[in-house]
Amino acid sequence: MRRKDPEYQPAVEAAAAILRRQARRGKPLTYGDLSAELAKQGFDSVPPHRGVMTYLLEDVCLHGNEDGRAPMLSAIVVNKASRRPSEQFSVLARSAPFSRPADWTWQDEQRDVFARYGEE
Repeated sequence: MRRKDPEYQPAVEAAAAILRRQARRGKPLTYGDLSAELAKQGFDSVPPHRGVMTYLLEDVCLHGNEDGRAPMLSAIVVNKASRRPSEQFSVLARSAPFSRPADWTWQDEQRDVFARYGEE
């Protein structure tokens, strides 16, 4: 799947819904579990590592958050072994429009996500 494919935007929306639901539970989700959840919804071309998952999660963060001020929803997506987001997440967080400060941590972002979506 590529960004220009017709199923891409529906996959972004499905991923955002999955992550909002998971955030309400207050628990992280692994890349593999997110991939499996997307496959259950018919988006079986989103493997858990690299490729489309990387830019899908970037677009999930931008979905309804074009100015980057809201918590980055993909902060709750973690590696199964390390239980932390990939290094690509930190790079994204420090880039525009998110531009997180130097003292920012992924744990802060994850707490903000749980706080925001736990209230819905």
